[in-house]
Amino acid sequence: MKREMFKEVEVSGRRFRIGRLDALTGSYITTLILMQMLPFGDAQVTEGHVTKSRSLMDKATFLDVQSECLKVVAELKEVGDNMAPLPIMLSDGRWGVEGLDTDTMTILTLTIHSLIFNIADFFQGDALNNLIKPIS
Repeated sequence: MKREMFKEVEVSGRRFRIGRLDALTGSYITTLILMQMLPFGDAQVTEGHVTKSRSLMDKATFLDVQSECLKVVAELKEVGDNMAPLPIMLSDGRWGVEGLDTDTMTILTLTIHSLIFNIADFFQGDALNNLIKPIS
């Protein structure tokens, strides 16, 4: 089955197209999320006791992840008889379309859509199990 390269969503009455992250960025984000979720990333052993020390992602890391997720999102706008994808965030971090710079709910929703679209495959089927199998 061919992997979808884009997904269209409607958020706050606007149409958006979610694209794929490149493999290196997707790996980086997936690893960060796994380190936040799985127990091997947060246990500390002190004096024979295992304690949990899970912490929230720091602001700089969160903004980095969010920016990468938003760079693959485009708003679909009518241009003549066609729908043109306009990137919502430019490669330098500036906004590419108007009205999103203060719209927290739309940006958070688009970030979640982008994350799910890009890393959901990793958590389906045997992808995670295959990753942790010994290499032979």
